[in-house]
Amino acid sequence: MTDISPEHMALAALRHEIDLLDDELLALFERRLAIAARVGKAKDAPSGPHVKLRPDREQTVLDRVIARAAPDNSEAVESLWRQIVGWGLARQGRMKVQVWSPVEPTRAFDGARLRFGAAADMRAVYDPQAALKWAAEGHGVAVLAVNSGDPWWIGLRREWSSLSVFDGFGGDIPTALAVGKIDPAALPNGPRVMIDAGGDAGDGSGIRRRGLATHHGWTLSLTDARLGVGGDEGCVGAIG
Repeated sequence: MTDISPEHMALAALRHEIDLLDDELLALFERRLAIAARVGKAKDAPSGPHVKLRPDREQTVLDRVIARAAPDNSEAVESLWRQIVGWGLARQGRMKVQVWSPVEPTRAFDGARLRFGAAADMRAVYDPQAALKWAAEGHGVAVLAVNSGDPWWIGLRREWSSLSVFDGFGGDIPTALAVGKIDPAALPNGPRVMIDAGGDAGDGSGIRRRGLATHHGWTLSLTDARLGVGGDEGCVGAIG
């Protein structure tokens, strides 16, 4: 019989340790899935016409776990946590996501996939207005590109006022926004999304804004002001 070298013995020990950790992780993950299924029926879960997403709760938990993670692991922790939460939400009903991004579609899909996880049923669509109508009917959420030839966002102040922006993808100045029938009380604690006619950062309102898009006098922008959705200021949601 060939002798086993110390290096092979050490490697075998490490692999055994990983196997034990995998067993623990599996048990904890399945326990979390079972609890997530119960959360969907809890009293504080969104009810009525809203989709079962609580961006505020997700933001709080993610901030907490990132703060506890080693800095070198923060990106991996966020990615893993998003997947875990996505599968938990799937126990309450698989999340459906429609993505419209005629320019850089891969970038929009990557951002949406990170946000909603592999459990989400994601599909590319070619009509942002149809995606908005679909989201307004409560079927799921839409991820729509900004500055891609269709000022769909103006409709959030008009025919799609039941929808709220609840996330953005592409950096500090997002290139795509996620919209859905989100409980306004469950929006994340981040920059507010504003849509107004004829306004910009210098309109004298005292609210500082970062512009995202303009169209025929309408302006889509972000502000750090604490505004409520549906007010005179034109707040239509928030991003984390």
